Amino acid sequence: MLAIERQSRIVQLISERQTLSVAELATMFDVSDMTIRRDLVRLEERGILQRTHGGASVLKRPTGDHPYYARVSEQVQEKAAIARLAAARVQAGETIVLDAGTTVARLASLLVEKRDLTVITNSLHVVSELQHAPGINLIVTGGTLWEPTMSLVGPVAISTLHRFAADTAFLATPALSLEAGITNSNLYEAEVKATMIEIAREKVLLADHTKFGRTSYAKVAPLTALNCLITDDRTPPATLQRVREQGVEVLVAAAAGAPANGQHIAHTLSQ
Repeated sequence: MLAIERQSRIVQLISERQTLSVAELATMFDVSDMTIRRDLVRLEERGILQRTHGGASVLKRPTGDHPYYARVSEQVQEKAAIARLAAARVQAGETIVLDAGTTVARLASLLVEKRDLTVITNSLHVVSELQHAPGINLIVTGGTLWEPTMSLVGPVAISTLHRFAADTAFLATPALSLEAGITNSNLYEAEVKATMIEIAREKVLLADHTKFGRTSYAKVAPLTALNCLITDDRTPPATLQRVREQGVEVLVAAAAGAPANGQHIAHTLSQ
C-alpha cells in the first residue's frame, strides 16, 4: 500500500472512531510504529487530524469551522441559490476577487460563460473551475499552500493582492456574528480575506444560515466593512434586520432559486 493510500485510510478510520493509538494503526496496516508516526506527522501538518500521546484523534476545530471536503457537501441548495444571486452582480469588464470558500467556488462555476472578466483568486478550487474559461483573465496570487482548503496564503499572496484594485470581492466565512463580525480559524486565511476586502470597492459576503452566531479566533473584518451580504431564507429575519441596521445591503435567496414568499430578494438600506 502506498503511503498516500494508507494516510487516506488512517483519516477515514480516525473519523469513524474519533481516536486510535499508534500501536493499533501499526497492527491494522502491518507496518512499524515509526511509519505510522511519520504518517500522523504528515496528516497533522496538513491540518487533517491532531496527534495525541501515543496516537491521534479527530482535529478539534473552533466552532463553525470544518474542512473544505466536509463543507462542500453541506447546505448544497442554499449555496447554489446564494451563488446564483452573486453571479447576477458580476458584469463584463469588471475585476473581481474570489476567496477560497465553498460557496465562492460554486459562484466561480457560474462565471465560466462570462466575457471580458478578470478574476483574482487564491483558491485552487476556483482555478480548477475557471482555468479553461475563454472570456476570463485568471490571476492566481501565488503563496504558501494551505491544504485543508487548497488556498494560497502568506506574504506572497498578500503582496500580490496589494498590486491590484478590484471592483468587487466575493468572500465566504465559516463564522459570522453580529458582535465579532467575520472570523476564521486560520490566521493566514484571515489575513488574505482582510486584504481582499481592503483592495475591493465593493465587498460581498456569501454566507448561508449555518454561519450565523458562530465565532472563531482570527478576525477578518466587522460587518460594517461589508457592502452586501447574500444569504438564504433560513436565516432568521431578526438577524438580517440587525445586519441591515449596520448599513449593509442584504439579499436573501430561496433554496429553490426563487424569491422567498414571492417577495423581492433585495433589501437595501441607505447609509
